[in-house]
Amino acid sequence: MSVPSFLALTACLLLVAKGAGWLCQRVRLPSVLGQLLVGVLIGPSFLHLVAPNELISSFANIGVIILMFLAGMETDMQQMRQVGVAAFVSASLGVIVPFLAGTFFSLALGYTLPVSLFLGTLLTATSVSISAQTLKDLGKLITKEGATILGAAVIDDVLGLIVLSVILAFTLGQNPTWGIVKMLLYFPIAYLLGHYGFPLLSRWLPRLLALEARIGLVLALVLLYAWSAESLGNVAAITGAYIAGILVSRTDMKAWVHDGLSKLGYAFFIPLFFVYVGIEANFNSIGQIAVLPLLAFIGVALITKVLGCGGGALLCRFRPHEALVVGVGMISRGEVALITATIGLQTKLIDTSLFSVVILITLVTTLVTPLLLKLTYLLPAHQSFDDPLSALSEQLLPGQEAVALQEENHVH
Repeated sequence: MSVPSFLALTACLLLVAKGAGWLCQRVRLPSVLGQLLVGVLIGPSFLHLVAPNELISSFANIGVIILMFLAGMETDMQQMRQVGVAAFVSASLGVIVPFLAGTFFSLALGYTLPVSLFLGTLLTATSVSISAQTLKDLGKLITKEGATILGAAVIDDVLGLIVLSVILAFTLGQNPTWGIVKMLLYFPIAYLLGHYGFPLLSRWLPRLLALEARIGLVLALVLLYAWSAESLGNVAAITGAYIAGILVSRTDMKAWVHDGLSKLGYAFFIPLFFVYVGIEANFNSIGQIAVLPLLAFIGVALITKVLGCGGGALLCRFRPHEALVVGVGMISRGEVALITATIGLQTKLIDTSLFSVVILITLVTTLVTPLLLKLTYLLPAHQSFDDPLSALSEQLLPGQEAVALQEENHVH
């Protein structure tokens, strides 16, 4: 792509992303939903105006890394510790239930055991970036349910990759031991480096560098955390970014780092990520799949996450509506499922038609998650407050907390 073409394409994508986000905000829907839908509309599925592009994809990847870093910075660690058990139980059941259901359902459709095991593994994936942005739009990120979703997503990522390593070893004769060892080593090393290193940077950076240089240096460290998670730790890059955000939030540089990177991220990188997720979807390659099995597979993908993760929250004494929020927040598969499906395609465990099914499942779960999260917060049980005046104001002015938060962070 030539430089003028790239500049024009990037400008157009930013304009449609911001316009779609604004329209959704006007009708009290999460802005991320509009950005995803406009990506689907202009992509190969409908208008064919924009095709997947490696250069735009690179900027989109930086966007999701910044998004998850900011989510980590906004995580209430005291609340996270309080929901730690719930996050672990929700994540565990959120892996077990989809894996078993997906495997048995695939066997019932006539697929071989190796293929069925792999399809079951695909359904264990969770990509929390969509849920994190939606919760931010709704002003619900810093809640018990938000902390549980974010914590469970990190645990789910690790458990899902362990399952993937074991299944690949079982079906292809590989040895999963080294991959699991790398995961077990990565987390304590990443924690210790950040635990001792970021406070030192917090003290010395303001004395040595101007604000812009400090923000650039922190961004470089976040990207290194993301790179090390995927390349050295055998976990997703967004997990490394999220861990970095948690560690930076415990230092004195939290305020200026969050302000600088949120402006940079929401002005450019993060909108490109959400639009590009929609562009990557392609409905045209799934025409040869029977409709009923396809719809059933999508239903299994949706229901098993809600039952597994929401059931885990219920076991940990969450209220039913809180558990429902946790279950719905873990539905989105996103780039984690696409990465897993790509591995299956490269190892010839699945063919192009099944790969297209995974793309559709990823797209559907990604699109419905913001809408379902919004609906769950509109259920009557979420209108109960200790102060009746607060309840009345919330009913009369829904979404004001989210709008205030967006204005404060200059999201739109």
